Amino acid sequence: MSGTSTPILGPDEPVPPKFEDAYRELQAISAELKPTKDRIPDVDRIEPLVRRAKKLAEHCQARIDAVRGLVDGTAQAP
Repeated sequence: MSGTSTPILGPDEPVPPKFEDAYRELQAISAELKPTKDRIPDVDRIEPLVRRAKKLAEHCQARIDAVRGLVDGTAQAP
C-alpha cells in the first residue's frame, strides 16, 4: 500500500471496477466514520458515506462470491 490517501467519492459515483480500489475506498470510509478521542464523525456526512460504503461492500462481496464460485466449481458460465 502506498502512503497516499484514497479519495472517497460521492454515493452516486460509479464503483471502481477493481476489487482493490473499491476495498481501499471502503477502508477509507471506515476510517472516516470511526470516532477518535479528539473527533466525532460529521453527522451531515454519515448518510452519503454509508450509502457509498454499501455500494462498495456489495461490489466487493460480489467479486468474492464470483471467485468462491470458481474455486468451488459452482460459478455460472458467462
